[in-house]
Formats: sequence, C-alpha cells, structure tokens
Amino acid sequence: MPAPLVGRKFGVGIIEPLAPEKAQGIRVLGISGSSRQQSGMSKSERLLQKALDQYTSYGCTTRFLRLKDLKIYDCEGNYSENPAYCTYPCQSTLKYGDDEMQTVYDAVLDTDVLILATPIRWNNHSALVQKFVERMNSIENQYSWFGNRMINKKVAGLIIIGHVDGIQHVAGNLLNFFAWQGFHIPDVAIASWVGENDEDTTKDWDQIQQNKYTREDLQNLIHSSLRLAYQLKQEGPD
Repeated sequence: MPAPLVGRKFGVGIIEPLAPEKAQGIRVLGISGSSRQQSGMSKSERLLQKALDQYTSYGCTTRFLRLKDLKIYDCEGNYSENPAYCTYPCQSTLKYGDDEMQTVYDAVLDTDVLILATPIRWNNHSALVQKFVERMNSIENQYSWFGNRMINKKVAGLIIIGHVDGIQHVAGNLLNFFAWQGFHIPDVAIASWVGENDEDTTKDWDQIQQNKYTREDLQNLIHSSLRLAYQLKQEGPD
C-alpha cells in the first residue's frame, strides 16, 4: 500500500546561517516589482523587507529599490533589429533623459545578492518585473554578443506571493532569466505563499506571517544565498 499523504515535511533540510563574521560586507539588493501605489501596501514587498532586515542583522549591507518609484521606459526592441544595437548603456537610457533604469543597473552591478519580489499576475510575474527583465537584456547581451560578462559571481533569489498557484511558472521564467544573466542560484532560491481560493486579500498578511513553511523557506533562502555569496567571494576574481 502507498504511504499515507501527510503533506510537506517541516523542519527537514534546514540550512544553517553563515557565521556573522563571514556575512560582514556582503551586499544585498532587494527589488520590489509590485505595482501598489504606496510603499508597504504590497505583501511581497513586506516579505522582502523582512528578508532585508534579517540580512542586515547578519552584518550585510542592504539596499532596497521599488520599480514603481522609478521612471523606466519600455524596452524598444533594438535587439530585434540587430543584436549589435542592444548595447550597454541601454539605448533607451541614452535616448530619454528622464529614464531611471541606470539606477537599477548600477544597483544590480554593485551587489552580491539580488532578491527580486513579485506578486503573481495572471499566472505570471508583474508587468514591472517584465519591464525590468526586458531592459536587463542589454546587460546579458554584452556577453552573448560582445563577450563582456558584466554579471559574475552574483547570487539571485525570489519572493513570490499570490492567490493563484502560479509559483512554479513564475519561478521557472525568472530563474531562467537570472541564469542567462549570469547569476548563481542558491540551494533554496524561492520563498513563496499562495492564498485561498476565496481570494480575500484582506487577511493575507496575517496568514503569510503565520505560515511556517513560508517562514522556513524565507530563512533558508537568506541562509543559502549568503553561503553561496561567501563561497563565490572566496574564489576571488576570475
């Protein structure tokens, strides 16, 4: 007879934290892809802030960006015309004086760990995250077309929150994107939560905070990303 279904095991495979002296100086960037108008309204953003607080408590240097707060123009598809036209600095950054994507580029290039938080929107990541993905093409293309690897020995992870079971779909898309960019993926790369079918979002935050699996995943994401970032730093420059 098959074993009884007892649900996901809790407390198995816990990743131990990195020693505080080893975490000192590791740079962590949190990017929120929520479209909520005010900071703090988004549950994915709140969970990201909790993660950043923990990184800070371990001695890391943290930075937080809200894509919603930045003027970022759409990718204009220069690559489609000719891959050699998709350059860094991005052509849109050079074309539009008020484009603020360079702020994102600078932050990404200056970090050791990037945690991207997104809500689920129709079984996918948010439109703001998609804009970020497309505008990052100029970074990836520096290697694939020009042989210049701009992202090297950096770690990426995800926070995904929603009310439809699209976590694996969203994670698959974004982890594929990060891999092409040159990021390393830690043992535990995703912290997530899926709400009930009643879609009563007013009770989400309390449920997220009480969910032991989400808490465990977030802790493992933080610990595994720091461990990998430390290992990469120990290897020294290429």
